[in-house]
Amino acid sequence: MGEFVHILIIRKIQDFVTILSMNFLFIFLNYFVTISAEFRIILTNQYQTTMTKFTTITNAKRITRLSYLGGISTSAKIMHSQEFSHQYTYAIYLAPAKTSGYNTCKNSTPECRMGCLNTSGRAGIEEFSGLTAIKCARIAKTRLLFEQQDFFMAWMIAEIKSARAKAQRDGFYFSVRLNATSDIDWSKVLYDGKNIYQIFADVNFYDYTKNALKFIDKPSNYHLTLSYTGRNWDLCKAMLKQGYNVAMVFNVKDESLLPKTYEGYTVINGDLTDYRIDDAKGIIVGLKWKRIANRVNEKKVLNSCFVVTPSVNVPINVQELVLA
Repeated sequence: MGEFVHILIIRKIQDFVTILSMNFLFIFLNYFVTISAEFRIILTNQYQTTMTKFTTITNAKRITRLSYLGGISTSAKIMHSQEFSHQYTYAIYLAPAKTSGYNTCKNSTPECRMGCLNTSGRAGIEEFSGLTAIKCARIAKTRLLFEQQDFFMAWMIAEIKSARAKAQRDGFYFSVRLNATSDIDWSKVLYDGKNIYQIFADVNFYDYTKNALKFIDKPSNYHLTLSYTGRNWDLCKAMLKQGYNVAMVFNVKDESLLPKTYEGYTVINGDLTDYRIDDAKGIIVGLKWKRIANRVNEKKVLNSCFVVTPSVNVPINVQELVLA
């Protein structure tokens, strides 16, 4: 009898442990599923809820977990402007085309999307190594702009003011490039009824663009260089004749190999400095091809209409990249 009771007690204990374990597992799984769902919501809908009004840059960093929106030392080429143009250029790198879920390059082509500088330089090194921090930060900034525009604008304005003050302290000129890896029409983005060119009427802005409509009624403190796509040579010629400049990517390994002329137009070394406002008028801004992380895509782009081979002295606008 005593042995039977002993066995019964052991079984009861085993049953209790089993039930407790199952309950714990159920609670854990339920918690994990809940947290995972919440985490997915944060990732896919990061800024849909109304955010606290912008107060300070420090607070914005804490809320968004972003280190910054833009800066004056964001890439090697931007930093070239400090040496060759004595410029501190505040630049923002957003997620290009539709990579964030929002279209920041409405006039992009298959070739430029495939060969975008978004995967060049430090971002390219990171992507080649299988890391995603820079890519995710650019996506988060872009979503912040589209989903919390006032917050983004207030933060950007504060950063521009801070960068301008630093330029003044350090004895540098100051300029702004908002479309380092995007092609947004910032004249349509308003804060308190004004666009960024009106808010900083005494600051010079510049960008590359594929959108020719931006040249119409362009703000006086905004300099634009039209980008050659391989498909818009007629437009490029028309703009060159009007005194505007055209940026063209050449398949050269070194800047010294850039051609001196192309189709009768002077070609300058556009990689010497990123600052375009001091360029002569009616010229081609020659840019050396920058390597990207995806070597397969790189080969396709180099063989497409987007990149010009200097030895071929005709516009390469007949060969188009066919995407699978």
